[in-house]
Amino acid sequence: MTDFDYGPIEFYAIGFDGDRPGPAVLQAIDDLVAAGTVNVLDLVFARRSPEGEIEVLELSDTIDDGGAPALDLAGLAGQDDILYLVEGLEPGKSAAILVVELLWAKAFASRLWEAGGAVIAREGIPAPVVNAFLSENAE
Repeated sequence: MTDFDYGPIEFYAIGFDGDRPGPAVLQAIDDLVAAGTVNVLDLVFARRSPEGEIEVLELSDTIDDGGAPALDLAGLAGQDDILYLVEGLEPGKSAAILVVELLWAKAFASRLWEAGGAVIAREGIPAPVVNAFLSENAE
């Protein structure tokens, strides 16, 4: 049996008004970790100044009370990744760049590999889009 050290990972850019997300963001991430859904590999914050400049903040620069989650692979999101993900960030807004391992998919990926298969394409649809579509098309 093939056991991968890590399952599939995903990068998320989560946008916010203002220069940094509130503490509820870290709580939502902690809830996912506690449920065993994801493993947080990296988390950084970026903000675009009113002049249009991007500033990248490490997690430790944004947490005052020591309540930061443990990061398995801090630094995994490189500068190029971050700049790509926040390309459309408007001045005066911020984003959390979250890199997570999908724990629910780890065993599935191992079994696919053993069977000679692999995921060759994936497309995500954000929850607001799904819900808007379903509410517009409800019978």
